[in-house]
Amino acid sequence: MKTIFAIIGSASEHSSNHQLVRHLQHKVNPEVNLILFDRLKELPHFDPEESTSRPPIEIIALRQVIQDADLVLISSPEYIFSVPSGLKNLLEWCAATTIFTEKPVSIITASAQGKRAMPSYNVLCRDLVLNLIPKGTFLFRGERKT
Repeated sequence: MKTIFAIIGSASEHSSNHQLVRHLQHKVNPEVNLILFDRLKELPHFDPEESTSRPPIEIIALRQVIQDADLVLISSPEYIFSVPSGLKNLLEWCAATTIFTEKPVSIITASAQGKRAMPSYNVLCRDLVLNLIPKGTFLFRGERKT
């Protein structure tokens, strides 16, 4: 059985990104295990000294799930033209490891704008040695409601 680890980059539990991944959970092949991770707010703030010498238990567990996944799917909005801070925090906890090395990654951006965040994602993918799947990268733009 293949495993997709889906990281929701939005801080809002009612976001378009949550809805999108929940929809995918119902549509994915039954032989694929799609694990949804939407607890970015629960992760401790990144600490470079702890990252390598004594990572918190929740970070150890998170790294293991990422390591074991066949694909990482990131579904995230664009916050202030970039990557949301909670998602960046998660990625920073993984930077001192090799868990993302050559790991296939797909990025979905569901946002009112969205296209300005992609250069930030491209830099992160390059620096973390993620295998960004070009045909697995999507931008869903919607109208901002006031």
